[in-house]
Amino acid sequence: MTEDLANTLRELGPGYREVADRLFAARETPGRFCSPACGDRPRWLVGDRPRWLAAAAVAVVAGFVAVFALSPSRKAAPAATFGGEYRLALEADGASIREIIRTQNADGSWKNDFLTKRNAAVLKCCDVAGARVAYKKAMRNLRIRGVL
Repeated sequence: MTEDLANTLRELGPGYREVADRLFAARETPGRFCSPACGDRPRWLVGDRPRWLAAAAVAVVAGFVAVFALSPSRKAAPAATFGGEYRLALEADGASIREIIRTQNADGSWKNDFLTKRNAAVLKCCDVAGARVAYKKAMRNLRIRGVL
């Protein structure tokens, strides 16, 4: 016991000293799950280690299967993939332009200012039906909000 703890216990009173003595005594006796063979560690940490490792390996494999095998294929709709709305402007084919127009909000914006400016730039020189209207809505949105 440190001198600081002893001084604190003297200030608090005799009841606290008894509690501290019981805690120190309990720390020195082995727990109910310990055996002399495994030292100070509980039995479940030593005896069941292979089972825990096997369970962890099964969980990792199940996680990989869930992520990779059961995920939708990469040939799905462009917006369904990770970051798809950002890749649509790079692809700039007929299907991606229609997806850009479909995902436009009613006020002429998309999820954020960067995406709105990027999609408007792609729609500016596009021949797909509805692209000109979507471009005008996006530019109006950007002007009203002071982004341009």
